[in-house]
Amino acid sequence: MSRIRVLEIGKSTAGIGTYLRWLARGMDLERFQLTFACLSENGMELAEELGSINGIRALSWPMNRFKVDLFSDFILTVKIARLLRAEKFDVVHAHGSKAGFLTRVAAIGSGLPLIYSPHCFSFHAGVKPITANILAALERFAARFLTTRILTVSDGEQTLARQYRVGHPKLFVTVHSGIDPAAYTAKVEKKAQKAALKIDANARVVGAVGRLGKQKSPLDFVRMAAMVHAEAVDVHFVWAGSGPLEQAAKDLSKELGIADVCHFIGEYKDIPSLLGMLDCFVLPSLWEGFPIVLLEAMAAGAPVVATDIPGNDEAVASGKSGWLVPPASPAAMSAKVLELLNDPAQAQAFSANGRERIHREFTRAKMIDSVQGVYLAAAKEGRQAMADKI
Repeated sequence: MSRIRVLEIGKSTAGIGTYLRWLARGMDLERFQLTFACLSENGMELAEELGSINGIRALSWPMNRFKVDLFSDFILTVKIARLLRAEKFDVVHAHGSKAGFLTRVAAIGSGLPLIYSPHCFSFHAGVKPITANILAALERFAARFLTTRILTVSDGEQTLARQYRVGHPKLFVTVHSGIDPAAYTAKVEKKAQKAALKIDANARVVGAVGRLGKQKSPLDFVRMAAMVHAEAVDVHFVWAGSGPLEQAAKDLSKELGIADVCHFIGEYKDIPSLLGMLDCFVLPSLWEGFPIVLLEAMAAGAPVVATDIPGNDEAVASGKSGWLVPPASPAAMSAKVLELLNDPAQAQAFSANGRERIHREFTRAKMIDSVQGVYLAAAKEGRQAMADKI
C-alpha cells in the first residue's frame, strides 16, 4: 500500500510550530509522506529544520499572523491553491485560525479531505464581542462548506465552537496534545539551579512559564506573589518567558515591594530543570487551548495551581493532581499556593498523581497514534468520495 500523502500547513511560531515539530519527528514515515508549509516569521528556519529529517519535504511562505493584509493574504492563498493542485495529497491538515481559513479557501473545488486544527479558536475569551462574532461567522462558513474534520486539542474547544454555532458534533474529534515524560524525569540539582538564578539555596520557589502577554495574565502572577510573600517571606517567584507585558510586570513587582524575590528570567533553554526545581507551578491564564506547560510541570513533579478555564480543566484533575482556581483571582491562587507550600504531604501526593496522569493520559506516543488514525480515516473517506464520482 502506498504511503498517505499529507500536507501540514500552519504558522511556525509558539505552540503551533512546536506541534508541527512533534508531527515531523513522531509520525510513521513508512506509512505517511509528509510535506510542511511553514508560514509567518521563523518559517524559513522551521522549514530548514523539518526538511533535514529524512523523507520530509518542507517549504516556507510569509504570512502576517497579526492582521488581515488583503494583498499578501491573496498571494498566499494563490500559492496554497497551486500547491494543492500540483501535488497529489491525500490529506491536508491546516493549523491555526488564519492559516486554516486561507487553506480552506484555497482548497475550494479540489475535493481534498481537509482537517482543521484551530489550536484555540480566535473568538476565545478576552476577544471583544463584535470581533468574536465576525470571526465566528467566518469559522461557521468554513466549517459548513470547506472542512472534513475539525481536530481540536481539547474538548473545551468543541464547547466554545458549539456556543458560537460553529460546525456540527460529527465534524469534531479531540486529540489531546501529549509530551515525552522521559524528558522530565532527570534528577535536578535544585541548589545549583537556584544559584544560577541568584536565589537562596533554602528558598522555596513558585514559578510560571509562558509569554508575558494578556493571555497568561502575568500581572495576576505578580499580585499573587505579593500575597504569598506577605505570609511566607522565604518564597521566591520565577517567570520564564518574554512578551509585551514584561516591563509592566517588573514595574508592578517594584510597586508591591517584591522586586527582590520576583525574577523574570526571559527565554530559558532548560525548562525541564527549571520545572523540576519548583515547589509549585502556577498558570494564571485567562484562556487556553490545551496548555502543554501544565503537562510538562506535572511530568517534572511540580504540584500545580492553574485557572479553572477550558483546556486547563482537562489537564488538571482538581484536588488530585493540582488545584484549579477562578481566573483573574490572585487571592484564590495565592491561597492554594500557600496551602501546597504549607502541606508537603499534599504537595507530594499531587506530584505523584500528576506524573501518573501524564503517563496514563497525555503521552506524545498516544497523541501521534490518534492523529494518524484521523488521517487514515480522512484519506479513506476522500478516496471513497473520488470513487463515487467516477
